[in-house]
Amino acid sequence: MATITGLLQRVRAFDRHHPLAWDLAVAIALVAISIYTGLYLDLAGVVLLVLVFGGVVLRRRKPILALLMVLAGAACGAVISSLTDVGVAWMYIAVWMVLFNVGLRNGGRYIGAIGAMIAVVGLAGFAVPVDGMPAEILDRIRSSLTVTAVSSASYLVGLQINSRRQALIAHRQEAARAAVIAERSRIAHEMHDIIGHNLSVITSLANGGSVAVKNSPPDAERAFDTIGEISRSSVREVRRILAVLRYDQSPDGASLTPQPGLADIAVLVDTVRAAGVRVVLERSGDLEGVPPGRQLVLYRIVQESLTNVLRHTGAQTDVTIKIAGEDAALVVLVDDNGIGSTTRRGDDPAEPGHGILGMRERAEAYGGTVEAHATRVGWRVEARIPEDRNYEP
Repeated sequence: MATITGLLQRVRAFDRHHPLAWDLAVAIALVAISIYTGLYLDLAGVVLLVLVFGGVVLRRRKPILALLMVLAGAACGAVISSLTDVGVAWMYIAVWMVLFNVGLRNGGRYIGAIGAMIAVVGLAGFAVPVDGMPAEILDRIRSSLTVTAVSSASYLVGLQINSRRQALIAHRQEAARAAVIAERSRIAHEMHDIIGHNLSVITSLANGGSVAVKNSPPDAERAFDTIGEISRSSVREVRRILAVLRYDQSPDGASLTPQPGLADIAVLVDTVRAAGVRVVLERSGDLEGVPPGRQLVLYRIVQESLTNVLRHTGAQTDVTIKIAGEDAALVVLVDDNGIGSTTRRGDDPAEPGHGILGMRERAEAYGGTVEAHATRVGWRVEARIPEDRNYEP
């Protein structure tokens, strides 16, 4: 079995690299069979060989033309056989071979014309029985039915294989489109998280700095320095994402910096504090060994929550962030004392905005949940992600 498999693989490899040589070899083999079975190489015999030989060579490049050529050969052969008793039943092999290629390469196109051609082959089978010998009427009818059935089966087998190939191609194209959509969504989330948060911080610092210029120049200077630092950081992050888009198709891909994680939340909190928001960060439970993917989700949820605080509340807002590892889950709780309103974040509860929707999608990718709602004194975001330190989707 292994020897046969190896031989078939070598034959396929030869066909892929030398398709014309393979087609010529098949045609030559068919000519040898026809001569061995008693075809006279007179003028008529040579014409038949040229028609069939050409049709077999062209069966994969021009299947319809090849079919017309071998059908013409079959028709001529039927006439010659009826007049001279020369057996040309070997031509049916060529007809079946070409019909298979027509179904394989043309699919269901010209199916009516193909049916008519198969009928012609059946008539030739009546005139020239498959055994190449004179026969009674009943034997001729049986021969015609056999030739028609095998011809139809050859075409239908090729048609079925073509349908499977088309279905596989469509499946692959759909999978590729889904991958593109998923990648675009991921990049949109990253851009939203980076630009949305940093612009909110910059806006708050700029508003505070414009006031501090008159009352406290040192504070204004620190605010504008922070704006410059955050802006440069944003540019670096955007360039990193664009580098992925530009070079990710290369063999080596893009040189990427690590994605932010739990250790970077403290730096994130410091940038928000610089905008005048009072933030308390609390950690509890076991937070060691959390996989990078889950760390990124927690970071982005905190980032989006702080962005909403800057966007929808003024300075001097109090925010409490609690990150805990508890009950086989990672829990993030972000509370603020801004104005308590179900729509103050710009999100209709029935139709959440992109920020909250993005948090939920990130959490759901890891089997988690995110709840965001107004409280009596402000707004709360609570995320719970199952803790699985051995699995990354």
